[in-house]
Amino acid sequence: MKTKRVLRVSKARSSASAAGAALRPRVVEAARDLFFSRGFVRVTADEIAGRLGISKATLYESFPSKEGILRAVMSDFLDGTSAHIEELLGDATTGLVDKLVALFSFVGARISLVGPLLMRDVQKSAPRVWREIDDFRREKIFKNLSGILESGRREGLFRADVDIDILVEMFADIVSRFVNPEAILRSGRTLAEVFESVIKVFFQGILTESGRRNFSTLTPALFEPRKEGAS
Repeated sequence: MKTKRVLRVSKARSSASAAGAALRPRVVEAARDLFFSRGFVRVTADEIAGRLGISKATLYESFPSKEGILRAVMSDFLDGTSAHIEELLGDATTGLVDKLVALFSFVGARISLVGPLLMRDVQKSAPRVWREIDDFRREKIFKNLSGILESGRREGLFRADVDIDILVEMFADIVSRFVNPEAILRSGRTLAEVFESVIKVFFQGILTESGRRNFSTLTPALFEPRKEGAS
């Protein structure tokens, strides 16, 4: 009898575990919509569960806490972002200028989905998740930037008289200073608008005349050709 009881308990736990795993993608999708539109702090576990038509207890069978749900949401978002960036940059059929224009457009669109309210909530209320986001930003985006700058220099698009390591650190500092929740909320601009300004200022400074002409053809708002007589 004891053995049968143990087996029944084991099967029940296994079934509950499988059900929880199957529910995870639905939880992530529902929570993503709520977090991205309203931030992290204002959304409750009850609301997430309500969207799915389940109890909060059932919700917590899939995730240990609301922060655990947030971590899964952001991990899924960052993984998708990283995969698309690598696909863009690895496309051997596309030139560097086209790749960068597509990259700027994609990253700007992804940033606009998140919004400064959620980022501020994550930074203040879920610092461990914020560190993971910051690590991703440095390890993935800034690592790719080095390769982009090297390729652009070889093609004559970027100036050869500035050290690439310095440029990457400079870009990282600019992004940390301006593309962050508090700065965005103070400015009254959107994350996408601030990101566009950062791209414009940074790349305008390192483009050669040839590079500026190439980029201005596809993105005139960001890379306008330098006017005659301009310093």
